[in-house]
Amino acid sequence: MKKILLTLTLCAAVNAVHAHYIWLEQDASGPARAYFGEWENDKREKAGGTLDKIKSPHAYLGSGKESLKIERRSDHLAIDSTGAGDIVLVEAGLAPRDDKKAGGKTKTIFHAKAGRSGTQARLDLELVPVAANANQFTLMLRGAPLAKTQVTVFGPPKWEKSFRTDEQGRVTIATPWAGRYVIEVTHAEEVPGESGGEKYDRLRHVSSLSFVVNDGIAWAAQR
Repeated sequence: MKKILLTLTLCAAVNAVHAHYIWLEQDASGPARAYFGEWENDKREKAGGTLDKIKSPHAYLGSGKESLKIERRSDHLAIDSTGAGDIVLVEAGLAPRDDKKAGGKTKTIFHAKAGRSGTQARLDLELVPVAANANQFTLMLRGAPLAKTQVTVFGPPKWEKSFRTDEQGRVTIATPWAGRYVIEVTHAEEVPGESGGEKYDRLRHVSSLSFVVNDGIAWAAQR
């Protein structure tokens, strides 16, 4: 077990710089919480500040089509999600912004999911397990596998490692520690459009998947 831990630690990235994303946390089958920030850096934006950029989120439970009730808290959005099944959330209401790196304007859409029991994609960009609770996933973009795309995994000790999907859009990760894992994917589409009367040159999808592993190496600082 020590050998596994050492090998994974040596492969981890250190002090990497990341952009914000939304991730979900749920304990058992109770209410879920949506955070905006960087899980790996313990950064959670606050109401009255950057969290207020998330203005029009919609969340769903399992295969349900009814939008769940969402209430704002000091550092997260509380989702009334009591029940079985994965929870998904999408925030597509952000206005396009100037993109100094790519040029023109980019519209960002945030996607997030908690749980890995469902094997059918519900989000435009989503990591879908090949079987319930499996460690192999297919990255889906609007229902089609997305090949050769970077996937970043954050483990309970805030260990981090990047993978790339294969030609079939699949990726297999390791989950040696007990605790929460968060996986983040960003993908840009050079597809122009218009949102709220404002034109954009591309879409930027930012998607996360979070789940808890119950059996594995104990980590004292796990959340």
